[in-house]
Formats: sequence, structure tokens, C-alpha cells
Amino acid sequence: MDWVIRFQSHLWICICLAVFNAADALFTHRVLLKGGKELNPLMSQLYAIDPVLFLLVKFIFSYLILAVGLVPLHRRVQWLLLLAFVVYTLVIGWHVFINIYYIK
Repeated sequence: MDWVIRFQSHLWICICLAVFNAADALFTHRVLLKGGKELNPLMSQLYAIDPVLFLLVKFIFSYLILAVGLVPLHRRVQWLLLLAFVVYTLVIGWHVFINIYYIK
């Protein structure tokens, strides 16, 4: 049996999504430390329980996103990944804007 890793066409999108997810966790943590508010109710509850648990869950999701990049996906699912990439790009842009102009 040949053990060859095949790079999927959506791997780069998954790598970017994983990095964006980790950056989102760190940016959100910084904003919350400065008195900001988490808009996602599930993540807000998780952060209220323990900020380390919040970061741990976000980083686990990043690793799972990387794993998705290694398995073949239907073309429609790849389009959904691309949509998630666009949304996360906007989220990270928003975080950068907030951190530059509002967080001191």
C-alpha cells in the first residue's frame, strides 16, 4: 500500500482559515480584556466560564480546520470553505480596525 499524502485543492484555504481562527481568538481575547463584548453567545458563555478554555476550544477548531484541508471534499463544500474564508477575512479586518483605532 502506498502512503502518499495528496494535497487537496482546498488545503490553502483551510490553512488560512485555521490561522484566521487562531488570530480571531487572540484578537477577541485582547478586546475582552479591555472591556469589549463577545458577540457570539456560545463563545461568550465559554469565555465567562474560563478564558483559557475559550482559547483552547478556538485552537482545537483551528487544528480541525487544518485536518479538513487534508481530506477530499465535494465541490460544494469547497465553495462553502471559500465563503467562510471571505467572512473570516472581513472579521479579521474588523479586529485589526478595532485594535488600531479603539484599543489602546
